[in-house]
Amino acid sequence: MNTSTLSGICAENNSLVLSNKSYYSWTTSSGGKYTWTVNNGRIGWAASESLLAENTNQKGTNYKWEMRKASNILSDLAQGKSVWGYLYSNEEVLSVCEKVGISPGFFSIDAGAGKRTYLLQESGKTINVDAKIKQLNDINWIEIGYKEGDTFSVYGKEYAIDSSGHINVSAEDEFISTEIKYPSRSI
Repeated sequence: MNTSTLSGICAENNSLVLSNKSYYSWTTSSGGKYTWTVNNGRIGWAASESLLAENTNQKGTNYKWEMRKASNILSDLAQGKSVWGYLYSNEEVLSVCEKVGISPGFFSIDAGAGKRTYLLQESGKTINVDAKIKQLNDINWIEIGYKEGDTFSVYGKEYAIDSSGHINVSAEDEFISTEIKYPSRSI
């Protein structure tokens, strides 16, 4: 497959959208171009280039290891998995995100496994916004000392506790801040 005819993996407006079951071009730091495939949230080398994975090590600027890290980070993000502090450093996550055009702030990724929304901090730490919103919505805030009408500021938007004790944050809302502010407890 001729990589010069393929689109590069590139985000627009902090949104990386890759068509499922498609091919893209990946350029290593050495300038080499390789064919990558997208399949249900998995992003990485096309099967025709699987020999690239042989004799891969983690030392120096080995382009094979560089591509392996990048594909694993992007795949984990596309599948909604955490990349924070377990396999890759924050610097590696930040570097991969910047390489595809994702800058610190809110970003989304969709590579055939559904859209995922994250917050990328300047340090390279990522916060799964979808998971955080689910957590905030699932808590019964009245049961833990708040009262109906207390207002939370979630990423710059305000949400009041309803009569059932919940707030109803939507991942589709446009957020303007990177902070969550809790009201004072009633108790």
